[in-house]
Amino acid sequence: MGSKMLTGSLMLGGMILGIIMVFVEPSVSETDNYAVSAQQLMDNSTQAHLGAIGTMAAMLAVLIGTAYLARSMQGADKPGSELAGLASVLAFISATVLAVSGVLQDSILSSPFTDRGGDAGTSFAISEGIGNGAFGFIGVTILLLGIAIFRQKNLNQIVGVITGLSGALLILGMVLPAVDPTLYSTSTIEAIGGITWFIGFLGWVLMTMVIGGITIKQAR
Repeated sequence: MGSKMLTGSLMLGGMILGIIMVFVEPSVSETDNYAVSAQQLMDNSTQAHLGAIGTMAAMLAVLIGTAYLARSMQGADKPGSELAGLASVLAFISATVLAVSGVLQDSILSSPFTDRGGDAGTSFAISEGIGNGAFGFIGVTILLLGIAIFRQKNLNQIVGVITGLSGALLILGMVLPAVDPTLYSTSTIEAIGGITWFIGFLGWVLMTMVIGGITIKQAR
């Protein structure tokens, strides 16, 4: 399998797997405390374990594919090479952070963890915090990648613009105050932040699939 085919397959296949995992993972409350959410996962441990492993595999595939794409865009004679190189590094960092988050969350599902005094609620809270923080790195990654794509014209300039914009919105959504999960006391700025983050996240999902598909097509 050629490098372009591998890169495109990781990005497209990984994101499709991630979407599937949304329906596989057991739903947990976003308004109750972390101890309650952790218990909900432990009550559905088999399903939660499959969802955690699948989601972790999906995100690693997407981000490693993104890193490979960015690395292929480096070169002394390529405009935006420095940005692509930085995007590649940040993609690997994002993959590492999400892997740590996924392993920590999956660990609470094993009996020895709680039998030996492990605090499932605290571990789940830390896992969620680490995982949420990774999206800041992802936002910067796709912003830089989008700019590099636009400058190199190696895929499509429109693809580069939309990718970069998605990254900028994801970053902005992370910077703005977090929205209240219950929506009872959400301020205007928090609502804007939540909407901005969601649009950026959706843009990342869609553009990763588009770039993956284009890369596969180029490899044929």
